[in-house]
Amino acid sequence: MSAVLTPRIATRPSLPRALLREHGLLLAIVGAQLAAALALCAAYPDKYRHNLQLEGYLATLAMGLVFALCGYTIYVMVVKRPEHLVRYLKQHLAAYLTRERLLFSAPVLALFPLFAASFTVLKAAVPLVQPYAWDARMAAADAWLHGGVQPWQLLQPVVGHPLLTALLNFNYHLWFFIVLSTVYWLAFNLERRQLRMQFMLSFVLSWSLLGNVMAMLFSSVGPCYYHFAVTGADPFAGLMHYLRDADKVIPVMALQVQDTLWQDYSQHSGTNALSISAMPSMHVASSVLLALLGWRLNRAAGIALTVFAVLIQAGSVHLGWHYAIDGYAGALGAWLIWTLCGKLVQRSAP
Repeated sequence: MSAVLTPRIATRPSLPRALLREHGLLLAIVGAQLAAALALCAAYPDKYRHNLQLEGYLATLAMGLVFALCGYTIYVMVVKRPEHLVRYLKQHLAAYLTRERLLFSAPVLALFPLFAASFTVLKAAVPLVQPYAWDARMAAADAWLHGGVQPWQLLQPVVGHPLLTALLNFNYHLWFFIVLSTVYWLAFNLERRQLRMQFMLSFVLSWSLLGNVMAMLFSSVGPCYYHFAVTGADPFAGLMHYLRDADKVIPVMALQVQDTLWQDYSQHSGTNALSISAMPSMHVASSVLLALLGWRLNRAAGIALTVFAVLIQAGSVHLGWHYAIDGYAGALGAWLIWTLCGKLVQRSAP
């Protein structure tokens, strides 16, 4: 009788169960991506003789942590401006990195290298699934959308100076630092649990659905390689000629990367990390995700990251990486995925 009358005491779920519940959907998406990459490696053993190359992506994991620490240090120096920087960093990092925070970051830190490795394997399969065939149509769509001229021609009077080109190029490469820093900052962030998971889910889904699936459906190489993929007149010859001239004044790092990527593709070396795909622009898509995140944090972050996304879009066109429509598709896709993931997180929230 006493056992019946004894009230049931609510127990806190175990930490492993809480970790699984919070990261279950993220784990499922990364698992599906990894399974697809492994299946592709098995189907094309000659092309993917190095398989997932996980050792390189473990280095990316360490690099992300370093970037996050650098980003935090810059924030402290600019905003907090303590009298003793090193002492401040030691005290606050020691207080911030609690056992619970470290454990909740572990799934993200473990999944990220696997996801990055599987993404690049699938991206390298783009010309296997569908040979590059959409460039002429992408260029025509760009001209139709922009009054009969190519978007780079509209940008040229504004940014067609070697110094401005170099600044756009620097901003384009800064993207890697900002994206990695944000991912790792959110991995440790327990104060904004729903926002954290909305961004993580949006991040992996956008790279999967846009960067892999959509890239295969609309297989294209981009303006800088247009003359290799399409016969006839090259509407981007003037842009590439300008970039080569600007490179003689101030180095344009994009040109070296573009040459390396095409050399690897043309030689069929099978290096998974070096692959070409223009539609959609994942630089723009991920930058739009950063801007959407920024507006949820505060107005200043929203404005700054929106400006960053606009500059990424301009740089993608001006540097010959993408057709303007690649960026538009990436931005729209990112917004739709962000909205969907927000609803998923709200429904699954305890």
